[in-house]
Amino acid sequence: MSWEDRSGRIDHDAPTTIWQQVADDITADIQSSELSPGSRLPSEAELAELYGVARGTVRRALASLIKQETVTSVHGRGTFVMRQ
Repeated sequence: MSWEDRSGRIDHDAPTTIWQQVADDITADIQSSELSPGSRLPSEAELAELYGVARGTVRRALASLIKQETVTSVHGRGTFVMRQ
């Protein structure tokens, strides 16, 4: 999968929070198999730049995905898509 500018996928005027939009976008890529189990996500800083949002926003989105067991974070290694 190619990680390129995703800022156009975020609607800052939508009633949905921005962190939820980021989480939903990543989830959609997982569900469509664009991101397969074991795939490593870009770092928080890289995702923030790609989505055009603050790093804290990405951190909140990833925390939500970890809680849902969609992704897992391995200290010092990164964040990875979990097997569904």
